[in-house]
Amino acid sequence: MRHRHAHAAVFALAVGLALLTGCGGSSKSGVSGTVSFDGTPIDSGSILFTPATETGHQERQVSAEIKDGKYTIPLDRAPSAGKYRVQISWKKKTGKQVDAPGDPGNKIDDTREGLPSKFNRDSTLNVEITSGENTHNFDLKSR
Repeated sequence: MRHRHAHAAVFALAVGLALLTGCGGSSKSGVSGTVSFDGTPIDSGSILFTPATETGHQERQVSAEIKDGKYTIPLDRAPSAGKYRVQISWKKKTGKQVDAPGDPGNKIDDTREGLPSKFNRDSTLNVEITSGENTHNFDLKSR
């Protein structure tokens, strides 16, 4: 009787591990890093990873918020292994206050795109994501 319970426990553990890692292992990756412009951390913005090539796999665009110069994409939302084009946007404060959309009378900080288009719309940034945890830091320069 004990022998049967031991096999059942081992089977349950194996099934649990397979569910955690996905069938046949996982090509998912956690991605994190820092983003700065001319040496100053970007205080508020976003980062977007877009598959660089179509491979027929399930690659998709993945984005994350940049806060205080850092971003993190957890493993469960992260891009699959492969090459990606990276677009970074910085919500740079202008120093002015404007009405909040849909809430006149409530003021918010006015922002504008703080980075050159070569880092977002016309991005020349590329990275390769590998299986597992990845760190990609971006120290962007104006020149």
